[in-house]
Amino acid sequence: MFQDHLIPSSHAGAPKSAAEGLPLSTLEGLSAKELLRRGNLRLEKCEIRDAGLYFSLAYERARDQRDLRGISDSLAQLLRYSSEIGDERGIQKWVNELEIFIAHNDGNLTPQVWYCKGIIAFRDAQYRKAQVLFHRFWREVEREESLSPATTPERYLEIMRSKSQALLACAVVAQNQGKVVRARYLGEVILSFAEKERPRGILASTYLMLCRLAEKCGDLELARKWLQKAFAESVSEHNWYHYLYVLYSFAVISRLEQDFIQARFYLDLLEKAVVQEELRSLKLGISEERVKLNLHRVDLEIDLNRSLIRTREGEFSLGRQHLLIEMVHQLALAHLDSSENGRQGLSKSELIEKVWCESYIPEAHDGKLYYNINRIRKLLEPDQKNPCYILNWRQGYRLAPELRVRVIQGEGL
Repeated sequence: MFQDHLIPSSHAGAPKSAAEGLPLSTLEGLSAKELLRRGNLRLEKCEIRDAGLYFSLAYERARDQRDLRGISDSLAQLLRYSSEIGDERGIQKWVNELEIFIAHNDGNLTPQVWYCKGIIAFRDAQYRKAQVLFHRFWREVEREESLSPATTPERYLEIMRSKSQALLACAVVAQNQGKVVRARYLGEVILSFAEKERPRGILASTYLMLCRLAEKCGDLELARKWLQKAFAESVSEHNWYHYLYVLYSFAVISRLEQDFIQARFYLDLLEKAVVQEELRSLKLGISEERVKLNLHRVDLEIDLNRSLIRTREGEFSLGRQHLLIEMVHQLALAHLDSSENGRQGLSKSELIEKVWCESYIPEAHDGKLYYNINRIRKLLEPDQKNPCYILNWRQGYRLAPELRVRVIQGEGL
């Protein structure tokens, strides 16, 4: 359910009063367009409730002045805002307001109305209908452009941003329909313009969409490439709203790459950053990702490719200490190979043969074993007096029976 945040999810709501918490004396002379601009800046800073207050006030101002464009633009932003705060009755309110607006102004509607209707269809998983409505949005923007060509750089950028918004919405719908080629093509069309003109907010959203597309196709290297671009763009714009979604995507990619330590790091960082109750959609996504991570979690991971050992407590690099990592590796193989017969270990004789490739002689080898097992325990064990990873076992050693263990070697696991 955690869709691209450019298209609001099925949560909704709005502030009870546009006057609440805002210095109205300084806002009385502002147009709906300026109020929307300020609201978007608040949203980028993750000042969610203030953003909603600005959007609601912009809607009231536009309605009082019969500003049709301002009304439709405000409704679109209120839908976006309400996706984060989780009030179902609120979303129905704005849907009803949209229908009333359309009924009273049939034949004189702005392009943004069709974007709003497309959002509603998308939220109801009516993807074919949403696609038609977003295409209608695109055509209406083109028609408006032909009737009133861009005469200033600002007007040109406004038109191209609307077109990019339409294409991005179509791409997200195509992605949800499983139309990978179409979604990727639309993303590339957006970038051909947006990477040159850099309309605010479009690039990061497009990079995130392409990241999720690559992730769903299993191309994690490409997904990470797009995600790094989204990260750079969100930082460049100081758009912390996008930045939080970038961190979320880094957590997902890290989990899929089976780098569980890093995935937990990103989720922990997000939970510390997302303190506002209004960011409910993102909070829900974090909780769902935490569940997925726990389902895939392992207690001990031996990464032979990078000479790393990861435990519940952290990550440890063994560098060129090949002897130590090979001892843990052999204990892990014994642990995994005996899963059907109960967790087993290796005798001292077996460890010497597998690690040192020598025949076991107690007088020559016991000291080596004790010394190196203690080195490993100092590295891994939170409490060396009460080890929880490497235990004594009969005439040798084993990993604790309850451990979930993974070995990474070569291209596979």
